[in-house]
Amino acid sequence: MDALPITLPIFALIGLGWLGTRLSLFDEAVANGLGRFVFWLAFPALLLSSMAKAPAPDAAMAGTIGLWLAVLLGVQVLARLAGMGLGLDGPARNGVALAASCGNTAFLGTAILVSLMGSAILPLAAALVAVENIVVVGLAVAALKASAPGTTRTAALKAALGGLVNPVSMGALIGFVLAVSGLGLAPALARPIEMLGAAASPAGLVSLGIVMAGVLATPSIERPAKANAELALAIGLKTVALPLGMWAAFTLAGADPQVRLAATLLAACPSAVNVFIQARQAGIWAGPAALAVIGSTLVSLVGLTLVAGLG
Repeated sequence: MDALPITLPIFALIGLGWLGTRLSLFDEAVANGLGRFVFWLAFPALLLSSMAKAPAPDAAMAGTIGLWLAVLLGVQVLARLAGMGLGLDGPARNGVALAASCGNTAFLGTAILVSLMGSAILPLAAALVAVENIVVVGLAVAALKASAPGTTRTAALKAALGGLVNPVSMGALIGFVLAVSGLGLAPALARPIEMLGAAASPAGLVSLGIVMAGVLATPSIERPAKANAELALAIGLKTVALPLGMWAAFTLAGADPQVRLAATLLAACPSAVNVFIQARQAGIWAGPAALAVIGSTLVSLVGLTLVAGLG
């Protein structure tokens, strides 16, 4: 399997945002507007509609879902411990944890899985994607917001609770509940929600490109001294440590080879653009998040191809 045809549009949209900024067509205000649109409307709509339409998981998947969740949360812990070892501050450690555990599974991973394994894998893929976006993203965003410099204990707790119920995670949760209950979306609601969701990835990636133009224009001397270390840590954990850990965990658990392959391939997906959107909305670690999304997407071209070859 060649991941390039699926990832090429990602780079094209990022490049469009970068080029528009260099030509003075876009600026920080445009990035802010796109980011708010994606955060509050488009991404929640995308996850709500995709989860609601997906086949409902069955009880037999509980062990698989639990193991998937444990490995993702484990890499968050590993990211924070490694960050402490590198001397990173709290926001950077939690930013790395977010980038290392939250992948492009809904847009990229599920498409690759279906192309490899057929539509029969959709119930499992939908369940894993839902748990990631509800629990893993929620906890990571909560920790990131709570680690803002100068935050009091009360403010940190309030920020953490806000992170847990962020719109993106809530969209995934509502869609998952609709799928499990069999209710689905009413036709009158489904179409406008799907239209909103279709704009999520393009708008988010263009916004990322706009921010990237500013980040790349910043002289390296003005960037934090540990910027390269935190970026390398985020990309290494997401594209190497997480898929290897997922493969090892499912092997030790004696999982079915196809289930192990599905979980490992989803784990090998790069950091999602949602990582950048969440960091930007929180006002914490946005520049490094943009670099982590782009860098991990480049590196994952190799990893995804290798993992897919195992099938």
